[in-house]
Formats: sequence, structure tokens, C-alpha cells
Amino acid sequence: MVAAASSCPFRYHMSSSNAPQSQSRLVSICVPTRNRAESLRRSLESIQGQDYSPLEIVISDNCSDDTTEQVCRELAASDRRVRYVRQPRNIGLHGNHNFCLDAARGEFICIFHDHDRRALDIVSRYVAFFAQHSNVGVVCSDWELIDDDDRCIGVRDHKVKTVTPGLEYIERTITSGRTSIGIPGAMVRRSALGEARFEPDAPIGFGDFPLWFRVAEGADVGHISERLWSWRQNDVSHSARTIESIADDYHTNLGAYCDDHLRRFPEHGALVDRWRVSISRYLFWALTYEVGLHFRKHRSMSSDENARTLFEIMNYRLTPGQFQNALSQMKACRTGQVERLTFAIVSTLIRLHLTWPLAWVTEHQTTMRTVLGLK
Repeated sequence: MVAAASSCPFRYHMSSSNAPQSQSRLVSICVPTRNRAESLRRSLESIQGQDYSPLEIVISDNCSDDTTEQVCRELAASDRRVRYVRQPRNIGLHGNHNFCLDAARGEFICIFHDHDRRALDIVSRYVAFFAQHSNVGVVCSDWELIDDDDRCIGVRDHKVKTVTPGLEYIERTITSGRTSIGIPGAMVRRSALGEARFEPDAPIGFGDFPLWFRVAEGADVGHISERLWSWRQNDVSHSARTIESIADDYHTNLGAYCDDHLRRFPEHGALVDRWRVSISRYLFWALTYEVGLHFRKHRSMSSDENARTLFEIMNYRLTPGQFQNALSQMKACRTGQVERLTFAIVSTLIRLHLTWPLAWVTEHQTTMRTVLGLK
């Protein structure tokens, strides 16, 4: 993994305008975990050190078989805000997240993962944001990507409105395949969350998108244009997958949401039809990007180092089987004449072994996303 350590230093900061102060609104910070005892201990430091009160910390241990239980019981004994629950059996990733949402008692809820970092005033900043924007149901900030040595390897700065109407957020996310809400760094208002939960048996990839869409159906989406948290990425992260391997997850989870949305809002037939086309169109261009990335010699070389995708950062090469699968999925996801022509050109270049144009395009992926309307 190639780091860009000097490009985006993360700062644990405290805003003077939101100095530590007691509030009446309880915030629940939920931490679903499994077999990450050491990273959990480090991650909890930036949770226990939050400048906000009142706060409860709910740790749901998904039947870990390492020293997670010992770590959590020690923390619970030393910090009365910690409520530790050990699951008697593995209830799955989404099941564990749902348990946390059900167990939370606060007016505001965060699901902070067990290996990330966050600024010590992120909770108070979010609560203050909600106080200023009563129609917002969920808020998140920009974030950075870090490796196991806490080095910054990329940033995610989202050029979005401070407050985005819910349906606009859904439309933008489905069209671009990118969300301004990162689950390990967001806060949701309990009243906006309602009965929305993760689908327990849904694929892991993009499994949080339908949850945020359900919230956005009845509330606006907030954003703070500062990097208030860090998302750790390594070879065992759930996001450390090839595009061709997660394309089905995207199609399944967002397709299921479209079905669900149409059942609840039958008058949105034309809108949902447009979303379905956007899902296939996004996947086509994402897979095209991965095919081009396959031919790049130096993944660390990019026109915008901070905006490198995870697929550049992971620096992998597709196996022959994966490569053919990517091409097959591209073919299946063609939605119009532009995609059909592009697929024909890509296939011809590969057959003629003239692949440098494909690699060159991926070095300018940010510009290409703008040209294709995938921003």
C-alpha cells in the first residue's frame, strides 16, 4: 500500500465555538465489533475522549474468539458510560449493526467502527449541526483514508451542499455510486431513523446505502466540509475488494431498494425506472475503469493523489478469470449507445493489445467522472 503521508495530515481538534459543554440530549455511540481487540482499544480512545455529555457507548461483541471480551469488560468497569453486550452467536455484520441501533437509547445515534479514528469534538459538532438544522435526519463530514500506521493515503472531500434535500441525495448517490455519508463517521437522528434497519441477509457491499435512503425519504441530509474522522483501510477491510466482485452487491442492494421504494411510493414509477438505469450505467463505467486500471503500471501515479480510489490504493491486478468477469459484467450493464460504443472500442483495443489509452484514462478518473456526469 502506497502512502501519501504528507498530503493530508489529520488533526484531532476542538472547535472553540463548540467548547465542551453539558447537553440534555443523550448521544449513543454504538460500536459493533468482532475479533479486533487491539484496534478496538485504540479506536475507543477517540470515543471515550469526546468532549460531549451525556454520552453512552454501546459495544456489541459479535461472539469474538480473541481477547475482545476481556478488553471490553475492563473498559466497562472503568467507564460507566460503556455498556458491553456479548452476542452468544455470530449474528452477522448487518445483524450486529441492527442490534446496536435497537439497543441505543439516545436521541442521536452514531455507529463508530472498531478500527477508525475521529476528532475529539465530532459528536458535539454534529449535535450543534442538528440544533441548527431541524429538518436534517443524518449528518456526516468529509474524511480521510489511513493505513495501519495511521498514515494518510487519501481523502474524501465531498463538494455537496451543507443541507441537501433527501430525494436529491438519493438521486445523486445512485447516479454517482458515491455517498457523502460514511457509516463509521455519521450521526443519525433517532426520529429520522425510525424503523429503518439494515437488511440482515443483504450483501455487505453498499449495504448501508438503502438505510440512508430510507432516512432521506423523510429528512434532509447534512454535511460538514471538514475532515473530522479517519477510515482505516487495509487488506482485510470489508471494502478491500475488486469492482467486479462488488458489482453484484451494488446491483442487488440498490435494486432491492428500488423495489422497496416503489412498494411504498407507487406514484414514483418513472423516478424508480430512472434509478434502475442509473444503477446499470454507473456499474458499466465503474467496471470500465477497473478494466483500464488493470493495464496501469504504477497505481500510485495519478492526476490527483488525494482523490485516488481504493482500487488504486490497493494496487491489485485482476486474475484472468476476474478480468473476463469484469468484461462480461460490462457487456451486461450497457444502457445506451454511448456504453455500447465504448464497450466495442474497449474490446477492440484489448484484442489489438493497444491498452495504453485505457490505462491513461484511469489516471484522470476525476475528470472523466465529471465528463460522464458521475459526480
